[in-house]
Amino acid sequence: MFVITEDKSIYLTRGDSVVIDVSAKISLEENYIFTKNDIVTFKVMQKGKCEEIVLKKEILIEQNTEMVTFELTKEDTKLGEIINKPKDYWYEIELNSETDPKTIIGYDEDGPKIFRIYPEGGE
Repeated sequence: MFVITEDKSIYLTRGDSVVIDVSAKISLEENYIFTKNDIVTFKVMQKGKCEEIVLKKEILIEQNTEMVTFELTKEDTKLGEIINKPKDYWYEIELNSETDPKTIIGYDEDGPKIFRIYPEGGE
């Protein structure tokens, strides 16, 4: 299972490979253009503990584009120990976090963005 809801919460099964496409809006009509040497970072953190990052993926932009694609492998989504019930984490996606940080998706007026992992099925 893999779902991204309207409020940008992500739900997936532990051990699944998934692809997450990311774009950013400048205005209602205009998308941000990621430019060469931009760095886009996807971080998953312990719920309520933003300093405890459990997964981090970075993409260095090589050519101008409106969309960035993060690929999470089976190993990436096997966060923590084996679980028997859903576990919530928080996540954020940041642009140029080391030089000129801008949050694309993350904690906002609606609260944190949820990254929920469901238990693996039988193999």
